[in-house]
Amino acid sequence: MPEHIPNTSDGVSSIELTERQQGVLRLIIHEYVSSGRPVGSKHLTEQYPIGVSSATIRNEMSELEQKGYVEHLHTSGGRVPTDAGYRYFVRNLMSDVEVPPGDQIMIRHQFKQMESQLEDWPELAASILAGIAGNVSVVTAPRAPITRLRHMELISLQSRLALLILVTLESTVRQLMLHLPDEATQEELSALADDLNMRLRGRSADELRFAIERPSALAATVIDQIESTLRMADAARQTPVRASGLENMLGQPGVENPDIQAVLDLAYGGGILHALLPRMETGSNLSVFIGDDQLPGELKRLGVIVSTYGVEGHVSGLLGVVGPTRMSYWRTISTVRYMSRLISDLVADLYPGPMEHE
Repeated sequence: MPEHIPNTSDGVSSIELTERQQGVLRLIIHEYVSSGRPVGSKHLTEQYPIGVSSATIRNEMSELEQKGYVEHLHTSGGRVPTDAGYRYFVRNLMSDVEVPPGDQIMIRHQFKQMESQLEDWPELAASILAGIAGNVSVVTAPRAPITRLRHMELISLQSRLALLILVTLESTVRQLMLHLPDEATQEELSALADDLNMRLRGRSADELRFAIERPSALAATVIDQIESTLRMADAARQTPVRASGLENMLGQPGVENPDIQAVLDLAYGGGILHALLPRMETGSNLSVFIGDDQLPGELKRLGVIVSTYGVEGHVSGLLGVVGPTRMSYWRTISTVRYMSRLISDLVADLYPGPMEHE
């Protein structure tokens, strides 16, 4: 499986299960996720053509409990999955599930309507993810590792005053007043802008100086301002997080007030990035964290499915879903994976690959 679930200290992740025990665990998880109620052996034999007695299933449940994959919430009644049970399910038992074709068409249509509005993608992605997954979504805007120039324009305001318009690789637009060393017409400014766009496109602040040998006084002034603006952008870089769907968690079985507060702090406060990014495996697009001891205490009662997207080494972002450990992992993982691929394709259309400089 391509998903990554970090190693944990609970000591049960490596315990093997028989084929029947795997089947029982799979059914317990599906039933508990669906109903929110503990699952008993009698219920399973009545609902599924298992082919063995209720007593046999009860024995297998006892084995699963001894191995740490299910537990009793009460002395009587059925079992519920533990965090280790969910992790075993995602790693070993969950088959690949594709997003239904109808949902794919709907999602693509919504992005098609906003394909030229890059700044609105995170909000749209967060809304779609929260709606389909039924939990809280988190999405960041695509970011380049370093601020780079995508395009620039020079507009004459007075004979020695121009408006400099800069567009970064991430489609951030900046406008600045530029005092010129000499008088310049709009025709001259447009010609200079065309030349600098060819030479400077895709360059960072550190790379601008090597782009042009012995620039004119006018070109040097423009380059100085572009360099200063890119450096200021690098110094002030932030990664805002768009979140949606908090209402989806309210009222879910087993979700308590501390869980809601944790999601508020992590997703809506931006702490999710600080908590997860250091723990995501390099080269792994999608990671799954379920009540993991390696994560902060606020996450121990939550499940997190998160994926990177973008053009590797060029521009990237993060999207995912946060919810109680009792979530539909098969549906959520397939949706996060699909959204990651879709937005990566859209980003690649804007940024076809690392730019080669002249």
